[in-house]
Amino acid sequence: MEALSPYILQGFTCTRVRTLSREKIKNLVKACRGKRRRTVILQETQLTCMYNYIKAEPDVTNYNIYPPDMLLYYDYSLVPQANCTSYFQEIADADFSVFSDALSYRIPILFTNARSCLGITGVELTEGNISVLGNMCCTLNGSYIQNSHSSILEKLKNCPDIDDAQVAAMESLLMTGTTRYGAPSTWDIQTLKDLGILPLYLTKSFYKHFDKKAKQKFLRYFLKKLRRDGVKKKKIRRMKKAIRQSKGKLSKRSIENECTVGQITQVTISDEAFPFDYDDINQFNICLSNKTVKDNLAAITDKVDDEDYLGIILKKLREAYAASSTIPEEKVHILGPASRVATNEDISMWKITKTDTLSALMDSSNGEWDPAMANTIITKYLSEEGNSIGSAELNLIGGANLCSLDADVLKKISQDSLRKAKALTVSNCTLEKKKVLFTIAIAAFSGNTRSADTITSYQLIKPYLGGAPVSYVRSLASSDVSMDMATFIRLDESIIMALSVDEVRGLLGTNLPTLKSYENQIVVQNWICNQYQSDLDSLALGLVACRADPTSTTGSTGTGSTGTGSTVTTVSAQVTTAGSGISSTTGGSATTTGSGSTCIRPDIGLSLLVLLTCYITSKYFSQQ
Repeated sequence: MEALSPYILQGFTCTRVRTLSREKIKNLVKACRGKRRRTVILQETQLTCMYNYIKAEPDVTNYNIYPPDMLLYYDYSLVPQANCTSYFQEIADADFSVFSDALSYRIPILFTNARSCLGITGVELTEGNISVLGNMCCTLNGSYIQNSHSSILEKLKNCPDIDDAQVAAMESLLMTGTTRYGAPSTWDIQTLKDLGILPLYLTKSFYKHFDKKAKQKFLRYFLKKLRRDGVKKKKIRRMKKAIRQSKGKLSKRSIENECTVGQITQVTISDEAFPFDYDDINQFNICLSNKTVKDNLAAITDKVDDEDYLGIILKKLREAYAASSTIPEEKVHILGPASRVATNEDISMWKITKTDTLSALMDSSNGEWDPAMANTIITKYLSEEGNSIGSAELNLIGGANLCSLDADVLKKISQDSLRKAKALTVSNCTLEKKKVLFTIAIAAFSGNTRSADTITSYQLIKPYLGGAPVSYVRSLASSDVSMDMATFIRLDESIIMALSVDEVRGLLGTNLPTLKSYENQIVVQNWICNQYQSDLDSLALGLVACRADPTSTTGSTGTGSTGTGSTVTTVSAQVTTAGSGISSTTGGSATTTGSGSTCIRPDIGLSLLVLLTCYITSKYFSQQ
């Protein structure tokens, strides 16, 4: 198994491994750890599936044989407390950004457990604590960063992103002068280099401690590295703005029509730090000619990323081609990030006839498109005779921008085009558009009735299931597809609400245990509230319904009549204050409607939201 390439192992899903023996699946999971840690990049749905397969294994607490990312989804109550430190030492190498929004609530729970395991009581983390926590430091708030041992800065270098509060705490820690980087008065360009990736996030307050020459030299070095490493342009733009703002009192915006900094030429633009010297936007405007923009468009849009500056570039490009009222396709192709600040006036001048041009405009590295602007650009391309949304266009446009098109345009996509295209992410489409795409997908990918073909079709159709009708989803429940929860919650909510407990059991298959982790998602809450408690109990997941089982008991102790065929049964609700370890019992009641449905009715002090949900549920079933 260890000989398998990361590319093959990255294809691990519950759907694909369902026919393998448990021993082979276990070996696949181990292989995903690899000889070098994190050589296989896995998604959350893969990791939760893996855990569901190995959680009952006798070696489940041998943490060093499994992928660190998978350990994030362990049931911590099963971690022996005598061995808890070794667990956290292993997840120190995990990528905490793998958590989806739906399961991100697990992050603070993990840290709470780590605090308990390591005996951490305040916000001061020792060097030993930080060594054990590792990448978990990326999830800590500013209080911990600011008050902990300075080695935490080295851990933050591994973070895929750092938020503003964390940045402020880092700067406070650096300003103390007690870190390995010394006092601010001693900082120089080498300090910036030694900080690794952290200067990407630091603010003008930090950069004020460096002279102009050091900042300019550092930019020339750092920008090359960032671009080579594929760092997002948005992050680079933020850093350059911080450095520009740190230059002290910016020169007053010139009111004269005279270039005092120096005319911008091809040589000027070739400087890696350009436009560092043009902190006055008016000087940038005055010193940049229409001809320079026209002749050096690719180079200048590669260096300039501030939106105000990009607006000036587009303005001068319009002026350069004002006579013909058309900007040539070869220029549109190299607009880069400047395209994202374009107006309808700009786009009206663009010539867009080739797929290469469309590809350049849709390049997501230049930023996201406003849906209306994306629609305008794609429609302009499609208006050219012979152009259509083929497989090449689908791959270039991508799912998000595809959703900007009208449903009538989407209906023109052929089955063959969708079949040959890459899988598209269309979760931000309207339900109407999802239904259109599903109709095309089901025709493009449906096989015959053999089980193997059903599974293959499901895997190909999965990105478009948000538009699937209930009949198709129910057919999957008996097809052993083991749908992951991320796909399940993207189904149309009305479809989910129409599914029975047995149908959801069949649909999720080996992913069923993960349903419990998603119980705080609104669509899952609503589905749970729509089921009888006895049906949910059959899942053995500890899910709690809003509806008790139908009962014909009336007039018994603790009940009261609410009308014909209705009973009110007093129940006891257990409420435990988080972190207190103390349980308290409060009175509650359950109302059974005439249809036989029952809804837990909380007394004062419990959630009004639950009360409203129960009311809606009761009304719904009284009409059935």
